[in-house]
Amino acid sequence: MSVKIKALFILMVCAMTLTVFAACSSDTETESTESNDTTDNASNESDNSTESNDEPENTGEEQVEIRFMWWGNQDRHDRTLEVIEMYEADNPNVKIDYEFLGFDDYSEKLATQAAGGNAPDVFQMVDRWLPQYTQSEVLADLQPYIDSGAINTDNIDQTGLAPGYIGDQLVGLNTGSNAFALAYNPDMFDEAGVDYPAPGDTWEDYVAKGREVQEALDLKYAIRNDVQHDRGFGVWLRQNGGWLYNDEGTTRGWDDDKLFLDYINFWLDLEVDGLVPPADVLEATGAIEDYLLVSGDVPMQVIHSNQIVAVSNAANRDFELTTLPFGASGESGQYIRASLFFSMNTNTEHPDEVVKFMDYLTNSIEAHEVFQGDRGVPISSEIRDHLYDSAERTVQQQFEYIDLISEYAGSAPPPPPPTGQEMDRFFEVVIYEVLYGLKSPEEALEDYKKGVQDIIDRN
Repeated sequence: MSVKIKALFILMVCAMTLTVFAACSSDTETESTESNDTTDNASNESDNSTESNDEPENTGEEQVEIRFMWWGNQDRHDRTLEVIEMYEADNPNVKIDYEFLGFDDYSEKLATQAAGGNAPDVFQMVDRWLPQYTQSEVLADLQPYIDSGAINTDNIDQTGLAPGYIGDQLVGLNTGSNAFALAYNPDMFDEAGVDYPAPGDTWEDYVAKGREVQEALDLKYAIRNDVQHDRGFGVWLRQNGGWLYNDEGTTRGWDDDKLFLDYINFWLDLEVDGLVPPADVLEATGAIEDYLLVSGDVPMQVIHSNQIVAVSNAANRDFELTTLPFGASGESGQYIRASLFFSMNTNTEHPDEVVKFMDYLTNSIEAHEVFQGDRGVPISSEIRDHLYDSAERTVQQQFEYIDLISEYAGSAPPPPPPTGQEMDRFFEVVIYEVLYGLKSPEEALEDYKKGVQDIIDRN
């Protein structure tokens, strides 16, 4: 597929996503408030689903089936399937029909199912999707189940629940905390005789250290760039007093064109110098199993802190975590966010059973001994305390990193507009057009400014 056609295809998907949400929206729009990623945990895993032909054990209770869908890499799938088996063993009247996909396939399939009134009973979400799905009346309000105690919050602070609220409705149950992190291979730095990346390093320090390791070990690249993700641009903006959109979600949150141009030219210059991969390699290394850090082609790469489990498992080696490079003014630009959410379909036929399952995913010590922090540092203090001492080293790293980044992180960004998902995809299209040489940074800037405002105005 040619680059132009691929870009056009992505734009068409964006338009279709917006259309399907319009189709399932009511005339009354819910006012939104709050929080995400970048890049969240993308994977190219294939579509997988199951429906058992076995009859559930007859316990005298009503036999129910719950549809559960999520995205992730193979490690997440394996862990989640084990937890499902545990839950079904404890609840023989419940059959969980599951489906898991890679991130891109998941986002498109969920949008299509939601538009057709056929969303799963419980499904995985990210914070930037919450306003749009809430406006479309797809997400059930979980607050009544918090109030009744059906979802036990005895060991959960309100700050752990806060990211899942849109207005006064709790539409997403936070699976755990995470933040952007710089994962690096300490053995490579030791072999090259280069100091480890550390909090306070600037972007210039980051490049210099990467270049030194690349040259000393004859690596393909010094850095795996994440230029195409708007949340990466968001960190750059926060280091310079801006954000992707304003507090009200009605327009861009930055006015200085130089911020956009400096950002894209920074990465373009690194590509010219052979320090970062070209566009085609960047596109081909989006799944965790294909990360350049995993393959050993770079000494460091930006990830989400909860991904350290899957990244280490995929590479079969240990990595370390530190902060992203700081801005020239000394600002980190980083923030702690909800890793993911579990949400309930407002039209589920089995809300009580779905809530019981969501409570299990949140509060079961046995379940979290399997999850091992894959979806972030758990919001239950009881789970955190239990896990740390007995957890795998990669899980302990997540806990330690959240403590570390807390020293430098600012407050969470304002909530995205309901069209935030389309904005994410549009940014990626615009950036790839520059990376493939189809447009200049200046042309991309004008396209981005106009296109983002058009997207916001369609809300």
